[in-house]
Amino acid sequence: MTRRVACLIGIVTLAACNRASSTESDAEGETGASETGASETSGPIEPPPASCMPAADGGSGEVQAPVLRATLPGSWDENWLASPALVDVDGNGQLDIVAARHSVLYVYDQDGAPLWQTAWSYSASNSPEHGSVRMWSSAAVGDFDNDGDTEIAVAAHPDDNGYNVAVYDHTGELLPGWPQAYGDAEVRSLAVADVDGDGQHELLINKQADGPATNVFELDGSSAAGWPQVGDCTAPAGDCIDYGGFNQNIGAGDLDGDGVLDVVSTYDAIGFGVWSGDGTNFETHPDFMDSWVTGVEAYHDPELAMQGWGTGDRSEFTYSPPVIADVDGDGEHEIVLGGDHEHSESTENQGVSVWVLNADMTRPAGWEWPKDAGAPLAYDAELGHNIVPNYPSPAVGDLDGEPGLEIVLPTYDGLLWAFRSTGEVMWTYAYGSVNPFVGASEALIADLNGDGSPEVVFATYAAGEPRMPEAPTHLIVLDAGGNELHTVELSFRGSMAAPSIADLDGDGTLELVISLKDSLGDGDGGVQIWDLPGSSDNCVLWATGRGSPLRTGYVPLP
Repeated sequence: MTRRVACLIGIVTLAACNRASSTESDAEGETGASETGASETSGPIEPPPASCMPAADGGSGEVQAPVLRATLPGSWDENWLASPALVDVDGNGQLDIVAARHSVLYVYDQDGAPLWQTAWSYSASNSPEHGSVRMWSSAAVGDFDNDGDTEIAVAAHPDDNGYNVAVYDHTGELLPGWPQAYGDAEVRSLAVADVDGDGQHELLINKQADGPATNVFELDGSSAAGWPQVGDCTAPAGDCIDYGGFNQNIGAGDLDGDGVLDVVSTYDAIGFGVWSGDGTNFETHPDFMDSWVTGVEAYHDPELAMQGWGTGDRSEFTYSPPVIADVDGDGEHEIVLGGDHEHSESTENQGVSVWVLNADMTRPAGWEWPKDAGAPLAYDAELGHNIVPNYPSPAVGDLDGEPGLEIVLPTYDGLLWAFRSTGEVMWTYAYGSVNPFVGASEALIADLNGDGSPEVVFATYAAGEPRMPEAPTHLIVLDAGGNELHTVELSFRGSMAAPSIADLDGDGTLELVISLKDSLGDGDGGVQIWDLPGSSDNCVLWATGRGSPLRTGYVPLP
């Protein structure tokens, strides 16, 4: 126990922490989730059997370490939570790299050569070198209007004109009707999805500050019918709680089985919202006092949640990107969230609570209570220039070959947690420290050697001033059992954003692209291409921040 405590308070190194966790599998090990949460942590386990189809050649042997190929040209721009998008922008059949860094949107080809760049709210044809405001969230990239060309959506802090949402065509020119302003606060939450079934995608956003925070834009820049959601929010139907989100708090997925994606928005409140694309509130199970999902307070005790009031543990969803996936393998989608664990009588943060909920707010078997991680290493502390605590961003994928999907997420306690689809703790991995602070990005899940068993990949980042980290940072590769395979040192303060994995050049081997917190200087920016030797594209389950370049957090049914 002494060694585990040392890991959590940051006395020992990352490698020593991992050695401690790998030798401390407790008696509960793989089933350490109690009725009220995951009260025990579990060290790495023997790798489970393959959960994917192996590569055609059967695999390449041992998982090899990532190898840096190139740092791409760029200016001093730093990054927040923007994961690179790997999408064919120029239409040549190979994937390009789209990276939002501070006020500049960069687009590179598959080899890393610049295609174009533009400052926030400008077209590339008339853009200055830099804009005036930051882009926090990942760019959402895809063919939004089904015309065969790629579009790119970005969001930002309001500029001098109040603009905080913009959409570009594949050449870097603003589409007609853009940029737009919604409210007077930063938009950190952006996804793109067809939520009205018309064959064209809409932009989904959640802004900071007071509600209504959630909005849906048509591609011409107008608000979609029914949005912002300010309908009849009075009893007995339920409250209409819709406050601001602070970290990519928007997603979309088909929760009612009608073939059209629905909107999930989380925010700085004891609850969240689920709506159809026309703004209609999703209804709860009849046992709930509140008739709409948006009115249900997230008490950990299911009876209190149904009652709608009481004294007990609750969760806020201030920093909670939603995932929509069939976690339990029953053929229907659930909502996955990492909430901020609080109490009805205190807003003191107690850590992260992991939730799996049905669309009517009932709870699947094994997830009757959320699973509680440990106390935060750092939450409201000053962590250095533009460094934030690691936020609870879930990734999902089949790690054990059993029905359902596992959930992997970093939490405030300095651990990366893996939960089985049944709600049991699968393993934890210690990455973090508090003095100096070391945090972790959202994780990726992909097979890196073609054997059909996926690996887990994430980045760490450190406190400090720009290019002056207070601790080393790393790109970390774990096997499906949480065992450390490789730690490769990153430049400067590492990356708060998830890397991205895809076959950039179509040669059958995967590459990894990372957008570092700091640029390297002397003409080298902060975007890097890393080779993944021996990999193939047979099993890429969670490839980028929020799961896909559209940033919906959605995993369609197989």
